[in-house]
Amino acid sequence: PENYDVWYESRFEECDREACLSFSKEALCSRVTVDHNYYAVCQNLLSQYATWRGTTGGLLHNPPAHIAKDGQLEALLDECTKPKKHYGRFQAAKELREYLTRLSAASSSAMASLFFYTIINLKIYFSHSFPVWKD
Repeated sequence: PENYDVWYESRFEECDREACLSFSKEALCSRVTVDHNYYAVCQNLLSQYATWRGTTGGLLHNPPAHIAKDGQLEALLDECTKPKKHYGRFQAAKELREYLTRLSAASSSAMASLFFYTIINLKIYFSHSFPVWKD
């Protein structure tokens, strides 16, 4: 197809519903490189824009102070969700993975804090969906 090798960027959409995600099947299926999965994860799971069963803020909202202090996590989540740069989501997703990997390698206690925090948030998110989940 025409423009098959031009990278496709999903457009950020602010909405007041949970799991907001719009896309063009034609655009996604006619391009070699698309950022749609990065967008879906950042927008609907990790970022401040994520909303699920009445809970807002995403799985990585309000991280422990020693992780949040330099602002890098927040900046990467923002760029991954609502890029300011052309193709910024591709780079932000790559850097977010690398950042979390470095955090894990540098400090097992810092990563354990973030991991525990994320697991707690996952339980909160999914406990609304799956009432069989017991503590």
